[in-house]
Amino acid sequence: MIKFVKIKIDRKKRLYRNISFLEEIYFLYKRFSRYLNDDFAREDLLEEIICAIEINNPYFWVILSNDDFAGFVLLENMIGNSEKIYSAEITTCFKSQFWGDFTKKAAKKFIRYCFKKLGIKKLKAKIYKENVRSAAILRAAGMTFEAELKAETMKNGKPQDIMVYSVIKR
Repeated sequence: MIKFVKIKIDRKKRLYRNISFLEEIYFLYKRFSRYLNDDFAREDLLEEIICAIEINNPYFWVILSNDDFAGFVLLENMIGNSEKIYSAEITTCFKSQFWGDFTKKAAKKFIRYCFKKLGIKKLKAKIYKENVRSAAILRAAGMTFEAELKAETMKNGKPQDIMVYSVIKR
């Protein structure tokens, strides 16, 4: 069974929800940071994660498989307003033992949730060109290749191309 559990951190208001998963998020993020970060990410990975949760509140979830931590997903770079989100970018990361059918099912379920419950019309994902596993999952979840952004960012001191995949609610 796939479940999405919201994580919330608001340091100003001292509000914290489901942060017991923070350690697992940190270790997963650290393990796959080469696929998640560019040269402009914070040096302190824990602070990077906490800021991502805080900035993208309430759009950061832990993904569970039968109550076992499988990964996380967040929505960011949203277009719209406080009343309605038109489009958003998905960032996700899974523990390797959940790669394959589980990730495909989770991706499809999350996309349906975004369309039906959040009313989003377009979802996109940006990945590094060499991240072929993520590209396969995105295609299996119904996303199509939209664009290659040449030299979009810097990674290891070199210009890095970014691949954009998207799906539009019809």
